[in-house]
Amino acid sequence: MFSVLLSLLAVPPLGFTMWQLRKHPKGLYILFFAEMWERFSYYGMRALLIFYLTWHFLFESSFSLTLYGAYVALVYLGPLLGGWLADKYIGFRKAVTFGAILLVAGHGLMGLHGPAATETLNVDGTVYELERPEYSEARDRFIVIDGEEIAIDSFVQPEEGSTIRTVTFTQGDEETVLVGTLEQERNPLFATILFAALALIVAGVGFLKPNISTCVGALYDQGDRRRDSGFTLYYMGINLGSFLSGIFCALAAATLGWWAGFGLAAIGMLAGLLVFVWGQGWLEGRADPPADVDLKTPVFAGLNREWLVYAAGLGFALAAFFLLQIASIMTLAMHVVFLVVTLGIVIYMLVKLESDTRNAMIGLLILTVSSVLFWALFDQGPTSLNLFAAAHVDNQVGGEPFPAPVLQSANPLYIMYFAPLIAVLWTWLGNRGIEPNSFIKFGLAMVQIGAGFFVLNLGIQTAVPDADGALRISVLFIMLMYLLHTTGEIFLSPVGLSAVTKLSAKQIVGFMMGYWFLASSYANVIAAGIAQATQVPEGAPAEESLAAYNAVYLQLGGAAVALGVVLIVLSPWLRNLTKHAERSHGPGDKERRAEVDPSGVSMDRTQS
Repeated sequence: MFSVLLSLLAVPPLGFTMWQLRKHPKGLYILFFAEMWERFSYYGMRALLIFYLTWHFLFESSFSLTLYGAYVALVYLGPLLGGWLADKYIGFRKAVTFGAILLVAGHGLMGLHGPAATETLNVDGTVYELERPEYSEARDRFIVIDGEEIAIDSFVQPEEGSTIRTVTFTQGDEETVLVGTLEQERNPLFATILFAALALIVAGVGFLKPNISTCVGALYDQGDRRRDSGFTLYYMGINLGSFLSGIFCALAAATLGWWAGFGLAAIGMLAGLLVFVWGQGWLEGRADPPADVDLKTPVFAGLNREWLVYAAGLGFALAAFFLLQIASIMTLAMHVVFLVVTLGIVIYMLVKLESDTRNAMIGLLILTVSSVLFWALFDQGPTSLNLFAAAHVDNQVGGEPFPAPVLQSANPLYIMYFAPLIAVLWTWLGNRGIEPNSFIKFGLAMVQIGAGFFVLNLGIQTAVPDADGALRISVLFIMLMYLLHTTGEIFLSPVGLSAVTKLSAKQIVGFMMGYWFLASSYANVIAAGIAQATQVPEGAPAEESLAAYNAVYLQLGGAAVALGVVLIVLSPWLRNLTKHAERSHGPGDKERRAEVDPSGVSMDRTQS
């Protein structure tokens, strides 16, 4: 009941959006609902993924978090390929359709999870079967003794990575303690299906995400004043889908099983595909392939250019399939790639650019590198904060409990309400000549995300044991934390994208936009490492687990606030450094920037 009532919070912004859509091209209806369902599927799956890896497949939390980081890193790299192939060859409409087909296949495969991994405890040659519920945030386990399932009182791992477990249970009035080796067995076929599903989703997002946003811009002629508001309405669809998915996919998984949660995400993506295919005519040919590209004549091995593009997409999925299975190696590679690309940009700036252009690029580089810390902290949401919510948050309102992944809906809900307000605030301040510059906004974003973790630290000090002895805090603390994270995101995300268009050297604007998304991709690798630091050996006392979260979050909050203060203090110097580039972008650039930053928040980074 609570989840249904929570979903009603989306009614006011949805009603306003539907009322406004009547003033726009019919194609916007199609793109609005297609993207809404695509984000429903992506975020519904993402809210469940870390639990699915650790509870269903029984992967160690360190491996699960590394895999998750590698997966999202690839999700951010994919649009670079998908966007380029659409621009050069197949057009946005075909790219979106192909991406949607890959996503339907990927999300559908996630629902084919097969049997859960099994566990046995080997105690000096005697093997005991262990059982567990399909979905249990309390991590309940049972040991089978003479055919009887007995609840395990404690299940303790001495240290991370160890296969030794100390199991305590009570049979009758007698307490038994067993120390043995934990042996796990997971079905190799369904483990392979898991990696294949994630790889298809990576490739599907790469083709759909950048190109459906471009379709929105294509609906409007140059100078059409409706363009900004059109992107705003489209952006509401993104967040509406994200908001609803966190509620209903989580509820389906918790009550019916993983198949239902992932299956609902797959149905959402199928709905998005059907809406887009059905309404393609309303795009009026504006998203078709370039007129000068021949897609029909065979050019290689009997395949024409269109089918070669599709083959490249499948090739990217195949590469992602193998990279995900060596996630730790990919993590190391990402460190090298980001460092090499950053050094390459620095060398280019020093050798090729004049002083004014170089100074602007220095400002952009500072913003982009700073964003890595912000996104690494922000992306704790679906990883360590998701696990924290399951273990240490009293997830109920008015006595009505809800699954921990529902909290992933907080961010899009806040965005729907607060992004328009902050956009109005910037306009109001700008009209009075007192709008903060980009560096101050970045600094304030850092302070806000750091303050969010400080709120959580404050909540941790109030933790009390529940009926099972787990230390839990009020859900209000994590909701306030997500509010501060969201407002920080609204301060930072659109500013960063806009800065790329204003501060980049003209000859490498596209490359620098790619670098901005590379920073987001790299941030997810860092985020996975941070999340690992919050984890303690399985079965560790609740006090030890809570202390680990507290220590890491205190450090994160301090680092973010410190960087924010530095950016604010240096903002006059940085603003003076980049003023030449700021002045060179006059009113004529408004149309170009509007496609990136329509209403005070990024559509690509915020919900991708």
